[in-house]
Amino acid sequence: MSNLDFLSILSVAVPVYLTMAVGAVARRTGLLKPESDASLMKLSVMLLTPALIIGRVAGNSAVMHAGPVVIAAGLGFALVIFGIFFSYFVAPVIGLKTGQGRRTFSVSCGLQNYGFVAIPIVTALFPDAGTLGVLFTFTLGVEIACWTGGVGMLTGFDKAPWRHVLNAPVLAILTSLLLNFTGLHAYVPDFAHSTFDMLGACAVPLAVLLIGASISDLIGQEKIRWDMALLSPVLRLGIIPIAFVLAARFLPVTLELKRILIVQAAMPSAVFNIMVARMYGGHAPTAVQVVLATTVVSCVTTPLVIAWGLKFVGA
Repeated sequence: MSNLDFLSILSVAVPVYLTMAVGAVARRTGLLKPESDASLMKLSVMLLTPALIIGRVAGNSAVMHAGPVVIAAGLGFALVIFGIFFSYFVAPVIGLKTGQGRRTFSVSCGLQNYGFVAIPIVTALFPDAGTLGVLFTFTLGVEIACWTGGVGMLTGFDKAPWRHVLNAPVLAILTSLLLNFTGLHAYVPDFAHSTFDMLGACAVPLAVLLIGASISDLIGQEKIRWDMALLSPVLRLGIIPIAFVLAARFLPVTLELKRILIVQAAMPSAVFNIMVARMYGGHAPTAVQVVLATTVVSCVTTPLVIAWGLKFVGA
């Protein structure tokens, strides 16, 4: 890894974390009030993000055929499931038991921030539309893993809310892929693409600001449990990424997917894990601890993992 490689990736990662910090400051100063979070996040998830997806996937030559799409989605699913179950078996090392945070710990360590933190990094590092399009096909598998394996871990797999897999971003991905596979993407007018691009450009900055504000709200809510604050970054940012990197190095996947795997390997726990824990009978304080610990540590590890991983896999 050359120093230039690391510095260039650092220069891409830092603005993402600084935007989170701005969101935290906006919360602390009252500029971004908690009561606005739900409506703004709904706007981002239900409208702006689907527009971003359609703008980047429809007509994208890297996701024009079913084979690579199935492989990307399959890896998204398999790697998250691996992370969840691996963390479940490691959790007793720090005394976690079922009913006392073990399952929430495993989900929080296994499900990375696969969207709003990864998107700006991928966009800045790989400005070609192909790589970002592959990211969205990868997240299709992650979404399925989240609502089946992740929530199923908390509720019981027979009670997992499978219907939530068909949310607005997933439907946007499926619609875009259908346009590609049928050739109908060629009939999407330029003004529609321009509109999708304009709306989509708002999605990530808004969501990252809200993530920063949400993390600010969590600080000080729970007494730090240092064994968890140590083990969760070791798992989420140290051990689990090995599976992502090995998949990128040794599986016969496209260059774009190799890049996505490396960026995903470097991501902290998704803030969404806290909401999942609260809604589906998990142990929310555990999710809070994992999210805070991995996010703080990832400020340092994310550029290191991406720089080393891209060189290791030749991407």
